[in-house]
Amino acid sequence: MSKYLKILINKRNFKMDVHLLFYISSSDSEEDETVARRLLRDKSDPLALPQTAFLKRFRLSKEAFQFVLHALNLKQSDAKAVPPVLQLAATLSLLGSGGYQHCVDSDYLVGMCQSTVSKITSHVILEMENKLCPQNIQFHLNETSECKQWFMDKYKIPAVIGCIDGTHIGLQRPSVDEHMYFNRKGYHSINAMIMCDHTYKILAINCHYGGAAHDSFVWRHSDQRRVLQERFEINRRSNAWLLGDSGYPLEPWCITPYRNPADGSSESAFNDVHSKARCIIERTIGIFKGRWRILGYGNRGRYHPTKVARFANVCAALHNICIQFKIDYNVRRYESDQISDVDPGEANHLTTIGQTIRDQIKHSLINST
Repeated sequence: MSKYLKILINKRNFKMDVHLLFYISSSDSEEDETVARRLLRDKSDPLALPQTAFLKRFRLSKEAFQFVLHALNLKQSDAKAVPPVLQLAATLSLLGSGGYQHCVDSDYLVGMCQSTVSKITSHVILEMENKLCPQNIQFHLNETSECKQWFMDKYKIPAVIGCIDGTHIGLQRPSVDEHMYFNRKGYHSINAMIMCDHTYKILAINCHYGGAAHDSFVWRHSDQRRVLQERFEINRRSNAWLLGDSGYPLEPWCITPYRNPADGSSESAFNDVHSKARCIIERTIGIFKGRWRILGYGNRGRYHPTKVARFANVCAALHNICIQFKIDYNVRRYESDQISDVDPGEANHLTTIGQTIRDQIKHSLINST
């Protein structure tokens, strides 16, 4: 071990300073680097950052960070003795920055080597999925009155319980079932189905299918569609539906735009209002992928699709926690990465019922103007 590092260890008032950072980056000794990192880690305290800097780095406020830390109840990890606060900090840094693990391990607030970061973040992500997602991503049909009232007051569309859309989360080419992940825009991805309410809260996320899957396919095989269909079959007079684009089938519980309406027609007017109302899901996806940059189009990390899906699930829960703690995120510009192909499914009796509902909404919009 070098003389300089021994001096640092023996100093009682050792502080994280640029000298140590320079030493870590320039030392030729692997032992020196390991010891220096551990010293750095032992002295680091992410919560000592000012709130603005903390929020920029970890995407959560200090209050939200403490909430998540308490919910996870992490244990100090093995012989490397990484405290829970730094385990969570490293994981949030990875999710928020969208960078590789070697970028996180060079973070002076974390001070861990890449292998440690990989081991810790994998564990924390799994804990987050098991403990945060069930509590923070929920779709309850008996808690939709505020959402219905908001859409009615703002857009004059009754009984809207949320909006739905798909978004692609990029991957590098998978080694297995590669064709199932190659999407219509020419790259590999997961097609994640997102449902949200009027507050931008994510009600459901489905990351089970690759980018080759059409929106309507993901929707037809979702638990949320099954729940809505079962409710409709029990009580056909219950008014509750989502707003979706033309990539979804027209059903009594999913209202989509008219296809190819004539300019100036009542159908065209309905589509304009429908499109404005659906902006809520586009903005939700923009906030979701903008805040957690590991999900962004330009960041195709070398992760297995299952792990990328886990990232998305966890980020959805964290997204809702940010809403709970009123953490703002301004989307300056968001361009949808989804191609709104028309749903290829055949019309059936449910389509006919959906058409009747849509026509009734159209007439109510005309009468209200």
